[in-house]
Amino acid sequence: MRPTAARAQPDVGKRPRRAAPPARDARPRTGFTTAVAVTTAALLVTGTLGTLYLRHWGRVGFEVPSVPYYFAFPFYIFPHPRLAPAWAAAAVPVAAAAVAALAALHRAQVAWTVRVAAAAVLAAVLALAVAALAGGPHAWGAPFDYAGEYPAGVGQVGALPTFLREFPARLPSLPTHATGHPAGAMVLYAVVARAWPGLTAAALATVAIGSLGSVAAGGLARDELGEAGGRDALLLWVLSPGVVLYLATSADAVFAAVLGMAALAAHRGLARRSPAWTVAGGVLLWAASMLTYAAVLLLVFLGVRAAGRLRRDPAWVARWAVGTAAVTLGLAGLLWLAAGYDVPAAVRAVHRAYQAAPGSADRSLAKWLPGDVVAFAGMLGVPLAAALAARALAVVRERAWASVDAAALATLLAAASWGFTKGEVERIFQFLVPLVLVPATRQLRTWRASLPVVAALLAAQFLLVEVLFETRW
Repeated sequence: MRPTAARAQPDVGKRPRRAAPPARDARPRTGFTTAVAVTTAALLVTGTLGTLYLRHWGRVGFEVPSVPYYFAFPFYIFPHPRLAPAWAAAAVPVAAAAVAALAALHRAQVAWTVRVAAAAVLAAVLALAVAALAGGPHAWGAPFDYAGEYPAGVGQVGALPTFLREFPARLPSLPTHATGHPAGAMVLYAVVARAWPGLTAAALATVAIGSLGSVAAGGLARDELGEAGGRDALLLWVLSPGVVLYLATSADAVFAAVLGMAALAAHRGLARRSPAWTVAGGVLLWAASMLTYAAVLLLVFLGVRAAGRLRRDPAWVARWAVGTAAVTLGLAGLLWLAAGYDVPAAVRAVHRAYQAAPGSADRSLAKWLPGDVVAFAGMLGVPLAAALAARALAVVRERAWASVDAAALATLLAAASWGFTKGEVERIFQFLVPLVLVPATRQLRTWRASLPVVAALLAAQFLLVEVLFETRW
């Protein structure tokens, strides 16, 4: 805070002049405007060159339908303007009401648990309303309506213990998405189908679970940035195009919610020296590992943070690491004893399926490593991408290598580098959104960026993408 100058004493007999209000420093806002403009231009140029790369200079001419080809490197969106006027007339007011309620929630003085729960409800409502622009409730289940998605295989599950025991052998016969993941997601959608069959039920369950990502998005930011920063991050998470567009409906939204809560709990166990949070983190890490192998990437985030605390508190870091690992591995061992779920055999089966399937296994990592980062940042939202890039430079300049900001950025780089996610990361990397919102929100607050302006930019982006493009999920 700047020191205030001492107020001069008025001359005797003269009326003292009113002190002029301190001038606001315009430079932070200018930095925001410039960064957003540069980021917007960079993303538009990248998408245009990516389109020409495949559909003009490349092997896929413009006469070939976009889907399922990558029409633009590195984004996985296809030009397909669509709008159902009758449904849009009903959906737009709902979406607008959700955004207005979110703004009111941001200003309201309510308990944190109430705030997070309300944000989750509003995220679900907004995602469903935006998805309905293309055709009402039918649009919710449309992403699940093909043979490669989880609902197509729920009839193969049968008795859960038998399915878990035989999962490695059954994997080649499962839908395409299931062959790249552990057994947990297939079990989840089978349980949902038994309670309420059909694609609509699967879609609504996905949105409901995915909306719980608000717990991690708000919690991580609140721990690091305080109450006000947590409120900002919660609002930005709900409005991020990467959340709105892929919450309805991608199974990765379910993965993201569980991975986010695992990161939050395990990080609190470390930072607060809390055995209870450590156990909770271990339980959630195990649950995450049953849904997606991307759970291993959380070790990067936690490892960076643990390394930063190792010098000043080595005993607790060691106990935390051993305790977290013991809980996670212990639960995996108990499931193996109880149901015969063989994790190493499942990993080998998934690896064989991945190598045999067409797609990302044969793509060039040299192109897709930076491509994944650009695609994720672009769909995160232009103002958030600008803030994240600026904060990354600040981390390097400040050498804040063990900060939460550095840990989040390292996890993003690890996710892009490990070779299993070359493209389609707009949905696959959803679990990274709560992590990178911490540095992005920090930078927006440093810039003193207008939150209504940021929110308006995010809303404009997800509406334009939804109406003009096919995101497939």
